[in-house]
Amino acid sequence: MPAHAKVTEQTSKHWTAEELEARKKAEEETLPNRETVKLKMPKYVRSDLRAKKYWNDTVKRMEGITLLDDLDTEALGVLCSQLSRRDSLSELVQKMLKDADEENDLEKRLETVAKLDALNSKLISLEKAILQAQTALGLTPSGRVRLMRKRAEARLVEEADELFGD
Repeated sequence: MPAHAKVTEQTSKHWTAEELEARKKAEEETLPNRETVKLKMPKYVRSDLRAKKYWNDTVKRMEGITLLDDLDTEALGVLCSQLSRRDSLSELVQKMLKDADEENDLEKRLETVAKLDALNSKLISLEKAILQAQTALGLTPSGRVRLMRKRAEARLVEEADELFGD
């Protein structure tokens, strides 16, 4: 797994003046600099009472912390939705296992567990893919920092080409 990208102030690398300038300029272009951040709850979160509770609890706990931006709405929404699905799935598993236990039917119990495991695996895979896509597009904090790093490196290459020619 690659190392987490860091903003300039958090790095210990010894930058050349050109690298530092390119990196800072890329950060200014990429990292949001908003006076106020208003995370708007997605419709699919509003319609799910559990996801809505996770959203409200998370936003409340983050008061005073400048971590998320308006661009992170979907990533936070997916997280809250995933937590809600996890809770629902866990309750469903418990209910189905209890029903199977009451019937004392081991075959039915194993069949139920297999069905729920398959469904859970599909949901996890889908949500991982969604979050990976958001990161690649720069819709998560780490995605934006990675994007900023790539822009700074590209700018350095362009400047070197201009200085030394092709």
